[in-house]
Amino acid sequence: MNHRLWTGWVCLAAAILPLSAAAQTKPPTSPLALIERFEAARRDFAPAALASTLAPDFVEISPRGEVDSRDRVLGFYAPDRKQAAPPFERDDMTVRSLGDTALVSARLSLTLPGTNQRRAVRVLYVTHHGKAGWQLVSVQYTPIALPPAP
Repeated sequence: MNHRLWTGWVCLAAAILPLSAAAQTKPPTSPLALIERFEAARRDFAPAALASTLAPDFVEISPRGEVDSRDRVLGFYAPDRKQAAPPFERDDMTVRSLGDTALVSARLSLTLPGTNQRRAVRVLYVTHHGKAGWQLVSVQYTPIALPPAP
């Protein structure tokens, strides 16, 4: 490869990489952008990215009704604990804005691996816009009951 062409590619890469890194560290501009970042960080088991989405006093209520602190949630998503998870679908989303707070509810559905069995939870994200931008204050997962067997 010609030296001038190679130098051009290196300069272009050097210019683009900081922009993409900055885009990833830029605070979310809306509650929905925050939730996208939160779910991506959970999926990827990326604790630093996850930590940036959670308020210092964050609390999660699991589908089992357990109350998990911010530290416990971050520990669960440590990279050495990563396991493959089936993809989920999110729908039935509503957003209620209340000044610097927004409540976002949605349904998360997935098919259990190796089966045709579907499972779903209703999730409520409580977001707040403060000095650090939009952050999650709380997330609650409520299982959606399966219809009775015939």
